[in-house]
Amino acid sequence: MQAEQILAEYERWLGRQALAARTRSSYRRWVRELVAHLTGGGELEAILAVDGEDDRRAVLGDWRRRLIDRGLAPSTVNLALAAATSLLDSRALPTPRVPRVEIDPPPARALAREQLRAVERETDRLRSSRDRAIMVLLLRTGLRIGELADLDVGDVRLTQRTGELVVRHGKGDRRRVVPLSRSARKAMRAWWTDREQHPSRSSRDEGPLWLSRTGQRLSVRSISKLVAAVMSAAGVRESAHGLRHTVATQLVREHRRDLVLVADILGHADVKTTRRYARSDLEDRRAALEELDRG
Repeated sequence: MQAEQILAEYERWLGRQALAARTRSSYRRWVRELVAHLTGGGELEAILAVDGEDDRRAVLGDWRRRLIDRGLAPSTVNLALAAATSLLDSRALPTPRVPRVEIDPPPARALAREQLRAVERETDRLRSSRDRAIMVLLLRTGLRIGELADLDVGDVRLTQRTGELVVRHGKGDRRRVVPLSRSARKAMRAWWTDREQHPSRSSRDEGPLWLSRTGQRLSVRSISKLVAAVMSAAGVRESAHGLRHTVATQLVREHRRDLVLVADILGHADVKTTRRYARSDLEDRRAALEELDRG
């Protein structure tokens, strides 16, 4: 079968797929390159044969290595492999298991110590006990902002010496219990007292934990605006999620806490997600090797 015919049939198949225009264009480009590569090596018929599963595995594995050797980004290599899979799908051929290139997660957006202290200072200056409690919880628990907004009064447990939050619907609808530190308990008690005096006369035993002026649940947008204002006053350009990254980085890098423990606190389903906070940078590796010379 001629390469032109294969590409024409693939083009018709591609046009029927529910793909974004950009994805369709990328697939088209990589399939053309793959077909040209296979034609030049005399391997096109073998990879498209009905009984050519072993050939497909070997050829795609070799192509994967060639793409990596060209210095392409992992995401680009994986896109090319996805395009190759689409070519086989277009001909109803089984796709061999060719591993994708692992992509390192982006570095954590943790605040530097000076930035963190500046945010803490601005938090202490807040006049509203509600706003202070929101900021302290974000700084001391690593909650996602949506999880914080969803808290109800019944999700908070405070005693004289302990406290915890129950996150009922975390990411993936997972439930978890997050302990509260001394500073978080103090901030929560201050808001709890003021909440009982709220003009809306909201119930002290049920309903949303964070109340707006009208007695409604405080929205994620409102909490985000509060965090942005505190960050701006502290001279820090970061979102609420940066505070979550900061908590995780402190636990893993500064306090050397176990990754499984940190994953449980943050609500990560897979500890691999938490590993990003343990990744070293070049200066960390340089310092570690320099210590070898000092014995």
